[in-house]
Amino acid sequence: MSQEVKNRIGNYRIIALLVFAVVLFLILIIRFYDLQIVNHAIYRNQAIGNMLNRVDIAAPRGLVYDRNGKKLIYNVPCYNIVVYPDIIRQNPGTWDKLEKITGAPVAQLQRNMQRNQVGAYRPAVVLRNIDFKVNTRINEDIQEFPGAEVVFSPIRAYAPEIKSGNLLGYTAQIRQRDIQQYRSLGYKLGDNIGYDGIEKQYEDLLKGERGYRYKQVNAVGQPLGDQAYEQINPVPGNAIFLTLDHRLQAYAENLMANHNGAAILMNYENGEIIAFVTSPAYDPGIFVDGLTQAEWDSIVQDKRIPLFNRVIRGQYPPGSIYKMVGAIAGLEKKIISPAVEYECTGVYTLGGRNYKCSHVHGMENLNEAIAHSCNIYFYNVILDLGIDDWSHYARMLAFGEVTGIDLPGELPGINPDRDFLDRQYGRRKWWRGTWLNMVIGQGDVLVTPIQVARHTAVLATKGKIVTPHLLKSVQYTEDMRIENIEYPVRHITSISDATWKEVRSGMRNAVQSSWGTGRTANVPGLDMYGKTGTAQNPHGESHGWFLGYSALKDFPYAVVVFIEHGSSGSEIAAPFAGQILRTYYHMRRQ
Repeated sequence: MSQEVKNRIGNYRIIALLVFAVVLFLILIIRFYDLQIVNHAIYRNQAIGNMLNRVDIAAPRGLVYDRNGKKLIYNVPCYNIVVYPDIIRQNPGTWDKLEKITGAPVAQLQRNMQRNQVGAYRPAVVLRNIDFKVNTRINEDIQEFPGAEVVFSPIRAYAPEIKSGNLLGYTAQIRQRDIQQYRSLGYKLGDNIGYDGIEKQYEDLLKGERGYRYKQVNAVGQPLGDQAYEQINPVPGNAIFLTLDHRLQAYAENLMANHNGAAILMNYENGEIIAFVTSPAYDPGIFVDGLTQAEWDSIVQDKRIPLFNRVIRGQYPPGSIYKMVGAIAGLEKKIISPAVEYECTGVYTLGGRNYKCSHVHGMENLNEAIAHSCNIYFYNVILDLGIDDWSHYARMLAFGEVTGIDLPGELPGINPDRDFLDRQYGRRKWWRGTWLNMVIGQGDVLVTPIQVARHTAVLATKGKIVTPHLLKSVQYTEDMRIENIEYPVRHITSISDATWKEVRSGMRNAVQSSWGTGRTANVPGLDMYGKTGTAQNPHGESHGWFLGYSALKDFPYAVVVFIEHGSSGSEIAAPFAGQILRTYYHMRRQ
C-alpha cells in the first residue's frame, strides 16, 4: 500500500471522529434543551416530589423544682409562625396576609425573619407564641400562606410568685455574637439556651437532646403533603431540684421589694441556700416572647439596676460585721484576752487625725465591744496586731475569695494585705491609719453578701467552711435515677475553742441583750447570735448589714441581710433578718 493511500485512510478516520464528536455534542445540546426549555416543568415537578427535608424538633428543657417539689421553671405549649425566606420572597403577598390575621406589621415580621434567619431554605421564626385563633386560621388554609407555616415549640414558664430572674435565669435564642462558642457544642443558630442564673449554670443538664423528622418538600424547601416519614423524638432535659423553699423565697422577695439590697438564708451545716434575694430583680417571664428594643432599654436604664445580682456580684464595705476578724486574730495572736479593756472616748487620734466611734462607751472588754460595736476597741487591736496577721485571718475566715456558689459571675471581694496596699498606694506610701478603717470594715475592704453568709456559717460551726449552693439533686431522664449532689467542705482547725466561745458570746449579747446593737433581730426561742454593720458610703446614706444565726440544733440556719443606703444595720437589716428566720421556723413546723 502506497504512502498516499495510507494518508488518505488516516484522514478519513480523523473526519469520522470529528463527525462523531459533533453528532454527540448535538445530541447533548438537544437533550439539554429538552431538559431546560421544552420539558422543564415536567422534570422540575418530578424532582420536587422526590426530596425529603430533615426538620429539627426542639427538646423540652428539664423542669426545675424547689426542695419540696414545687415547680419553679416548667414548659408550656407554644406555636410560632415561621417562614421560608426563599419561598416568601417569591410570594410577597404572604406578608400582608400574616399582618392581617396577626396584627403584627409587615416591617416587624420581616425584621424578625432577618434576625432569626439561618439559611434561605431553613425556616425562620417571625412571630412567637401565637394564639389559638391565629394558629387555626393558618393551618386551615395553609395554601393561602405560601412560604409560611406554624410550628410547635415549648417555651419556659416561671412560678408567678418568684420574681428573681437573676437567680433562675431565662432562655433566649443564641445571639449572633455567641454562636461560634456554642456551635462546637452542637448548637445551631436559632436554638434556645440558658442566659443568666440557674438556666445558664445548668444548661448541660437542662437542654435535652433534639429530635428530628423528615417531610417531603419541593426543590426550595416548601412542605408538600402530609405523608409521614421517619421521626426521632427529642429527649427532654433532666429535672433538677434546688435547695430553695419557694414559700420563703416569695416571702423574702416581698419583704425586700422596696429596698435595694440582698437577703440570704442558708443552712450553715451544709451550705444549702433556702432563700436567695437580690433586690430589685427582674421577672424572667419577660424574656419568653422576646423584648422590643424599647423594653430592653427600659430595663437597662432603670436606676435601681434590676439586672445586677447583688448577692454574688455586689462588692460592698462590710462595716462592723467585719470586726469578728479582728477579734479572732487578736485572741489567737495573744494581742488581747477576754479581760483586756480599752477606753472608748468617742474619738481616737492617730497622726493628727481623728477616728470616731458611734458612742462614748467608756471602758470596754471584747464581749462588750462586739455587742456595742465599739470602733475604738478594734482600733487598738489592729495597731498591736498589724496588717499581716489581720489579713491572714480574714482570708482564713473565708474573705477575699469566691465561695464557689453554683451561679455564673461571682466576684471575690477585696481582702487588703500588704501587697494590695503597695499596689494601691505605692510601696510604703500607706500608713497605719489605713488599718483603722479596714479593721472596722471600711476603706479598701469589700465583700459580697454571699461571702458574708459563708463567713456566718464559719462562726456558727466553729470553723466549717461550706460551699453555698442551690442545686440539691438531679433526676436523669434516661433512667429516672436521682443523684444527690455533694459539695466541698473545709475545716479551720487552728482556732481554739476558747476563741470561738468568746467571739460567739459577744455575738449572743449583740442580739439577745437589751443593750446590743442587733436586738431588733432577736427571735425568742431561736437562741439568736449576730452582728450589725453600718458601712459608710461616700455616695450617700450608709449601707446597713446584719449577719446572724440560730444556735438551735434542729434549726441550723444563718441569715444575712444587706440594705443599700439603709442607714444603720439595726434599723432595717436586723429586723428583716429576724422576720426571715421567724417565718421559716414556723413554715418548717406547719
